[in-house]
Amino acid sequence: MNSQHLSSMEAKNQEPGIDYQYKSLKDDTSIRLLYLHPDSLNQLPIKASLLEYPVNACPNFGALSYTWATEDGVATLSRELLCDGASLKITQNCEAALKRLRRPREDQVLWVDAVCIDQSNLEERSLQIGLMRQIYSQASWVALWVGESSSTVDEESGLPLSDLGMDYIHDFAVEIAERMNSGRNVSEGPLYQEFIKDRQAFQHSNSKVFTPRVRGLWDVFHRKWWGRLWVIQEVALSKEPTLICGSKAETFHNLKIVIEALIRQEQPVEVMEFNTNFIASTFHQFHIRHMIETGGMGKISPPGIKALRILNATRNAKASDPRDKIYGILGFFGPSGTDPENIFPEPDYKKTPAELYADVSRAIITNTGNLDALSSCYGFFRSSIPDLPSWAVSWNDTPLKYFDDEIFNAAGASSVIYEDSNDKLHLRIKGSRVDSLKLTGVLPDSIGYSNEACIEIWRYWWKFTSTLESYPTKDTVSDAFQDTLCWGSDLNYHRLGLAEYKETFNAWLKVLTGPDDTATTANHIFNGKEPFKYAHRASSITWGRNMGITDKGYLALVPITTKSGDEIVLFQGAKLPFVVRTEDGKSKLGGPCYIRGMMDGELAIHGDAKAVDELEWFTLW
Repeated sequence: MNSQHLSSMEAKNQEPGIDYQYKSLKDDTSIRLLYLHPDSLNQLPIKASLLEYPVNACPNFGALSYTWATEDGVATLSRELLCDGASLKITQNCEAALKRLRRPREDQVLWVDAVCIDQSNLEERSLQIGLMRQIYSQASWVALWVGESSSTVDEESGLPLSDLGMDYIHDFAVEIAERMNSGRNVSEGPLYQEFIKDRQAFQHSNSKVFTPRVRGLWDVFHRKWWGRLWVIQEVALSKEPTLICGSKAETFHNLKIVIEALIRQEQPVEVMEFNTNFIASTFHQFHIRHMIETGGMGKISPPGIKALRILNATRNAKASDPRDKIYGILGFFGPSGTDPENIFPEPDYKKTPAELYADVSRAIITNTGNLDALSSCYGFFRSSIPDLPSWAVSWNDTPLKYFDDEIFNAAGASSVIYEDSNDKLHLRIKGSRVDSLKLTGVLPDSIGYSNEACIEIWRYWWKFTSTLESYPTKDTVSDAFQDTLCWGSDLNYHRLGLAEYKETFNAWLKVLTGPDDTATTANHIFNGKEPFKYAHRASSITWGRNMGITDKGYLALVPITTKSGDEIVLFQGAKLPFVVRTEDGKSKLGGPCYIRGMMDGELAIHGDAKAVDELEWFTLW
């Protein structure tokens, strides 16, 4: 359909000067496409039309991936799109993207969520979410709009830094490809050397230490677009994604070449850490797309495991509506009736976030037969989700983990024993109370987790630990402390043997218990080669946690909100022990804990039917 025909339709569909009125879609499998009308003079407001098509019978179209908000955070509907002659309000960033994609002489056909979906219609929003997979898979191309060119200009060239950064991506990808094809070392290339040249200065300063091109790359990689949840599936499902920033465009393929070269394993650890931190903001998009391209998103058994993996992989991405942390990944699954991996409830924006998170958590638990999902539940912490049950995963909050629960087996080979509850915000499962907290470390109300704060915490923990005369597993108290403070795992989240950190732990402990003041001790530990190896691991685990001693004499690393008297429970189907608090007959999950001597099924119920029957039912609130 040409633009003249569309223009003649405007007067019939809408009256000029009024707000655009959406017409109901004909059925649940229809979508609207936006026809951007041409403008060789790049004038505003943008003129367009909306036409409805069955999702399986659309003309050739592209799709837009963008954020509603600008880099300044402005997300108000402050701009006007003349749609079929009537006013449709859009955000400033949406207008900028449409203006960039508009053609001078012919219509541009696009799918744009803010325009093609009636955002005021909750039922339509819920139904359209189920079509995202088809929309982005069928689009012939996808524009990844990260925003306008940066306002900061390079003094020497007079160009915006982001323009230099986009050109750098292209040139860097060419250099990497050429060196790899000729068998030369990628890290010796001039552009690679330019990238890492100022890494040490950057640790003590900011991105201004970089060359203008690398500063431009930093600017592009730290746009808000990278952190948004919805764009993850938009990138992963698209055929030909293209990154667009201002007037510059670069294929996602070239971007992938750069990212993969920077995180390849055969390079010094300190360089790897710098590279990883530099590009960390881009990981969501590359990780999931890579899983799809390599077959890592194929059928995973049993159902529920794939859902949990994707939810964990996208957890730190942002969504303005917390329910979209669930709905924003449904594009990775087929319809619930045909895809056994789709264990999610149908999208429903009338459901509260707490109800949705509880439904999804329960579905994962019952489908997998284990409690892996609960390893990131910290029910005593205040969640961003009102009225969230202590056992329901808060997909909207950053998890407190730094370990892999797969390497532990606290409840042995057992499966979760679950019972339906009349209240869907409750979870009834079986377990056994194996211990309780006798003592927990006293911590200040607010901890900044500076190097000096860590020293003070560790000194206090070692002080009350060293009062123990023996340890229940026959380990030395020192060995139990060394293991517990690392959550029994190393920096790669592999199971830790005592011998692995013994030398560096001894060096760390010698400085920690020495006569120096806190500041001097922190300097020696965090700048000393041997002590730092242990401190590097221990400091990541220390955040948000406390150490305590149980009634049976075990050391326990527990959530920071744990109190003396809280109980240690082994639930069937759990890889970790959990802290549980019962008050006024209500049990709440405090979170997982690490207790050397309980992590490998030592206290689990193994196949004894009578003992399993006698396990206690816990109703978690």
